[in-house]
Amino acid sequence: MVKIGFFAISELMPNPTAWKRFFQNQARQKPLVFVHGMRHAVPIGTCAVHTHPVLEIIYHPMGKGRTRIEDVPLDFEEGSIVIHPPGQRHDQEMIVPGEDLCVKIAASTRDLVFPKEHLYLPAVDSPALLEDIRLLSEVGTALTPPEQAIYDLRATATLLSLVHLACHRWKRQSSSRGERYVSHAEQYIRNHFSEIDSVDAVSEEVGVSADYLRHQFKLLRGKSLIRRVTELRIDRAKTLLVHSQLPLKQIASLCGFRDEYYFSKVFRKFTRSTPTRYRDRNWPT
Repeated sequence: MVKIGFFAISELMPNPTAWKRFFQNQARQKPLVFVHGMRHAVPIGTCAVHTHPVLEIIYHPMGKGRTRIEDVPLDFEEGSIVIHPPGQRHDQEMIVPGEDLCVKIAASTRDLVFPKEHLYLPAVDSPALLEDIRLLSEVGTALTPPEQAIYDLRATATLLSLVHLACHRWKRQSSSRGERYVSHAEQYIRNHFSEIDSVDAVSEEVGVSADYLRHQFKLLRGKSLIRRVTELRIDRAKTLLVHSQLPLKQIASLCGFRDEYYFSKVFRKFTRSTPTRYRDRNWPT
């Protein structure tokens, strides 16, 4: 967390899954409707709780503070953007004065449903995208039909570009976090492969859900976590077969297999050889 005064600004974005679905659906629909823009200075202080019947994009080129969204606080920083869906209750408290650039957008059809969650993008640094928001924020309501059509397209492109950016950041952020969890899991199973009896044991050590760890391990390593555990057991068994005279039953136990019969079955599946043949073929002369 980044501390600013008595507020804490999160460096992590919320999961934009609902907005991703909206993006995929809206990409096949007619453009949204640009309502109007607004640009104004915001001094230190609080703007009371309010809602809008349309979607609102708020860009903070300057200033820092906190907005309470449905009574849940969100700390924002200079350069950040908050998107409020229609009807969402929010206020705004500034701790450093600044400026707000607002863009209001409405649905183009009655059956279009915006996500219920807000979308927060910290530190947006796309000059072209920010220029579009600046331009839209300076446009009023008195538009001719051709102008309305132009700004409908620009507002739709701006909103979808923000959603696309949020999804890209989330994917990158999730991959980075996933890599840390997967690396932790790999270190743990290297040290405890003979004792592990389920993914739950590893996920508890790592501190995430078994489903999440299972998914991230497969995504980042191209194999299941259980397969990696089995590979480590087979590698250890190979070493014991070649460099010791231990019986198969004891090797199976030392490597984490429940009995020598299951050990032989798995060993053959991975090496296309029985443990006995492998030992005979590779025993030092």
